[in-house]
Amino acid sequence: MDPKRAPRSKLWWASVIGVFLVVAAMIVTLVLVRQPPREPATVDTAMPGLPEPPESESAEEQEGPPVGHHVGEVAPSFTLPTLDGELVSLADYRGRVVILDFWASWCVPCRLSMPSLEETAEELGGDVVLLGVSLDRIEGDARAYIEAKAYTELVAVYGSLSAARAVASAYGVLGIPRTFLIDRDGIVRFAGHPDTLQRTRIEALL
Repeated sequence: MDPKRAPRSKLWWASVIGVFLVVAAMIVTLVLVRQPPREPATVDTAMPGLPEPPESESAEEQEGPPVGHHVGEVAPSFTLPTLDGELVSLADYRGRVVILDFWASWCVPCRLSMPSLEETAEELGGDVVLLGVSLDRIEGDARAYIEAKAYTELVAVYGSLSAARAVASAYGVLGIPRTFLIDRDGIVRFAGHPDTLQRTRIEALL
């Protein structure tokens, strides 16, 4: 082979290879351009064999006020024994106006306000119930106080200090005396110190 022709042969083959690569690149580009775009990926979150979760009710679909200790809310239900051992539930007095009082025999303000509540319940008759949750440390202290004062209208409930405290917690009681006025439908109409509970407010619910 002529040594002068070797470089020309190499140049020729390099040109052929270069042209081939350019043509191949053009073909690949045309294929990619003409290919239709893919649909965006979707994830199927449904799991076969499992029921669909229930739809939550909107605020408009919920019936009645919520349960709570604020005015306008449904008074929290509870059941406690009286000092005579008879179980009493707040629901037992549905249809009557309930004066719910949290008190204790060692509480001086409670002892000062209790006579007025007792008198109001007595004068307004059977449509009004005075229900008192005692927060005494010992049941005997509550019993001795009521017997000494000869209260007859007060329905005192206790059970145990922990049980009474649980009811007080449900009503957001931080200090005593604390009184709630509950209407015939079980709705809280007053919450505060018993001295600020006006008799006319009770009579308006009768």
